Formats: sequence, C-alpha cells, structure tokens
Amino acid sequence: MNILKIAKTIFSAATILAIVGSIQWAGGSEMGWGGLPAGKGRAETFGYCVACHSTKLIIQQGMTRDQWDETLVWMVEEQAMQEPPPELRELILDYLATQFPPHRPHYQKNVQ
Repeated sequence: MNILKIAKTIFSAATILAIVGSIQWAGGSEMGWGGLPAGKGRAETFGYCVACHSTKLIIQQGMTRDQWDETLVWMVEEQAMQEPPPELRELILDYLATQFPPHRPHYQKNVQ
C-alpha cells in the first residue's frame, strides 16, 4: 500500500469519525442522520455519502445490491469518491440494499 493510499484511508476514517461525533454531540437525534433509517452501517454510509451529496439523494433511490454496487463503482471512477476499504464497502452496500431496495412500500414519493 503506498503512502498516498494510506493517507487517503486515514483521512476518510477521520472524516467519518468527525461526522459521527458531531451527530452524537448534537444529541444523537434521528434528525442528525438526514433521514437515514437506523441500522447497521448507517453511520458509515452517512459519513461516506454526505461528503459529496445530501442524504436526500440516497433516500429517493431504490436499488438492488448489485445496482448500489455499480453506483459505488461509478462514484469512485467518475466522481472522485474515495474507495472505501473492502469491509467498509460491504457494510455500506448491506445497509443501502437493506434500507433502500427497489420496492419500498413505506417510501413516500414527492414528499418535501
């Protein structure tokens, strides 16, 4: 692993910890998560995603795990997203596929 890759990984981890810490400092309320439902991987997903875009972009999606995976590949290759380490990537994909699958009867479309 080269020094630049190590530095990027450390920076990514520090960013996630800072975001999660600020949410917990603010009382850990559900409002601090930008509408992301509770679940294993929420903090990590939040940390990686809000570095570039709002949680609204996540919440409005409904994709299979494979589609979420393709989306992450696209974001890394085309949008300069930092590639998460493999175990973190799996955690994020599990969270997204579980919370935001193609058919979500609880999702209210056109809500502002």
